[in-house]
Formats: sequence, C-alpha cells, structure tokens
Amino acid sequence: MTKTGKSLTESVYLSLRDDILTYRLKPATKLNIASMAKDRGVSLSAVREALARLSSDGFVVTEPQRGFRVASVSLADLLDLTERRVAIEGQCLLRSIQNGDLAWEGRVLASLHELSRTRVYLENEFNPAWINTHVRFHATLVEACDSPWLMRIRELLFIHSERYRVLSIHLDRPHLDSEHHNIAEAAITRDTERAVALLTDHVKLTAQIILENEANEQESPFLAHPPQST
Repeated sequence: MTKTGKSLTESVYLSLRDDILTYRLKPATKLNIASMAKDRGVSLSAVREALARLSSDGFVVTEPQRGFRVASVSLADLLDLTERRVAIEGQCLLRSIQNGDLAWEGRVLASLHELSRTRVYLENEFNPAWINTHVRFHATLVEACDSPWLMRIRELLFIHSERYRVLSIHLDRPHLDSEHHNIAEAAITRDTERAVALLTDHVKLTAQIILENEANEQESPFLAHPPQST
C-alpha cells in the first residue's frame, strides 16, 4: 500500500472510531462496507482495512459470513474495565509523577488548558474533538512513566473506557472540568497519594453514574439495541 493509502486508511479508522466512541454508531450496529465507503468517498479496501484494525482493537466484531458489527457494551465489561484501568492507570501516574520534570509539569498545564477550552457538545451533538483532547490530557499526565509495558496496556484500557466515559457524560457529568483540574494540580505539586486517589475516583465515577442509571431503569444505549444497518 502506498503512503497515501495508509493515510487514507488511518483517516477512515479514526472517523469510524470517533463514530463508535460518540454513539453515532451504536453498539451492535451492523456495518455496511459499501455504504460507508460511498459516504466517505473512499475505496472498499480502505474501509475493510480500517474495520480490520478496529476489530483488532476490540471496537468491531467480525461475524463469519455476516461481516462486521460494532462491539456491544455491557455492565460486566464496564466493571471489569474499570477495575483493570484503576490498577494500571494508577501505577502509570505514580511513576510519571516520580519521573516528571519541570517541562512535564508545563505540558500537563497546557493540556489541561486545552481540555478546559474544548466544548463537550457542538450543536447538541457530542464533539469528537473533546475525546481527542481528553485522550491527550490523560496521556500527558502519565507520559513520564518509565514502563513501556504498563503504558501499552494503559493505552488500550483508556481508549475503550472512553465509550463509557461518553455515556456517563450524556447521563450526568457536571463537574468534569474540576475533576481534571484537581488531578493535574495534585500531580504537578507531587502529591502522589492524592493524585492517584483523585484519578481512581475519576475513573470509578464513570461506572457509578452508569450503574445508578441502570438501577433506576432509565433509558441508555446499553442493553436494548436491536441490530441496525448503516
């Protein structure tokens, strides 16, 4: 594949991933390759390769003889993901605080500022740019971690948790900016114990909001999703 082809596949991959993360493509939705290629003005091969990568990342499920479908979300997955992410992300943040220098502190503050100035919603639709900025902020917090394996595992857990983060924001997340500010402040002041505790609460609150919503039997994108085609 040419470099242009790789760039095109990357663009389709990111576009589809944003659609999945923001629920424009809902869980369990059947994916029509021809339709998506036509809508995006790209080749069928570009969409197939993007879907193969999304499948490898766990966002899309391959069904023998039936094509691709958006991976489902579930309470069991949320709870397992939350528990693993708390453990891994906490270790990464601790190591990052221990190793981070003055330049790292500046990058944390800069990414916090960028996140605070990025709107969560645009014209009543979730803003994909917020997700990208949110990813950068949390990545900056832990970038001084000295364990490549921890960082690889953390990255996979984090991006999957964004599906649930978006859902929790749809349901109830009025104090998100203050959560990020408090974590960043604790990190750059080297208050490791407080920073890790705040991050843990930040991650667990996503699950708490969704679980409370389900307990109250309110409508959510979780359980009742008949297959759709797009």
